[in-house]
Amino acid sequence: MTRHHKLFTILTIGSLLLLSSCIHHRELVNFNEGPEFSAAAETIANQNPVLLQTDDLLSITVQSVDPRASAPFNFIAPLDANKTETAVMTPAGASTPAQPNYLIDANGTINFPLIGQVRAAGLSTAQLRDSLSIQISKYVQNPIINVRLTNFRFSVLGEVNRAGSFSIANERINILQALGMAGDLTNYGNRENVLIIRERNGKREFGRLNLHQRNLFQSPYFYLMQNDLIYVEPLPAKVGATADGATKYVQWAFPIISIISVIVSLTR
Repeated sequence: MTRHHKLFTILTIGSLLLLSSCIHHRELVNFNEGPEFSAAAETIANQNPVLLQTDDLLSITVQSVDPRASAPFNFIAPLDANKTETAVMTPAGASTPAQPNYLIDANGTINFPLIGQVRAAGLSTAQLRDSLSIQISKYVQNPIINVRLTNFRFSVLGEVNRAGSFSIANERINILQALGMAGDLTNYGNRENVLIIRERNGKREFGRLNLHQRNLFQSPYFYLMQNDLIYVEPLPAKVGATADGATKYVQWAFPIISIISVIVSLTR
């Protein structure tokens, strides 16, 4: 073997050894696999309503043409003798009205003024609103009822910049928004195998999402449900990049030693 061939062999082997622990550009890019996105608008077909569960907190307000008629169904402040309308009670120093929060108990019900126990677990907020509307209509003419989930919770663990549990006053959030709240994936997050752990109806489900795939938006796990847990596993390159200083030197020592060994064997 000529000297030129020996040098070329050494450089090739060395390059392969050094690149084996690198992260490639495609591993950091989302939506780069599969058919191109359509230019036409697509119907969202995979957004199922969030079903209420025990320990959920609900904000429920009742309004009507006559504020006095709907007042018993809201948290209210004492009437001012000089005023004809009731005021919604607010905490000290608050600039906006406080909203009543109803806890869904272990039996799946809430205790609502005048009506008593109302089934809530297993219903969507829209279904609960309709149920309350039927019952409140016995006391109030044409009531306007708003039901909102105030403690939608999910957790994000693994290779993200801000792992933790999050609570939002909204019931619609997708996987991309959730990862955004967690500071996005680190450079060592595996975008091909994001795990979603979901519990509902006494059962545990496991779903996988590939952030590279453009059909991600059609997945039943694209929109989150209450108490979902998201886990982003690390790429293999994470081992070398996050090791302590001594281990880093050992990691780079192996390719160097291998290159030296090749050089020695080729120059003999």
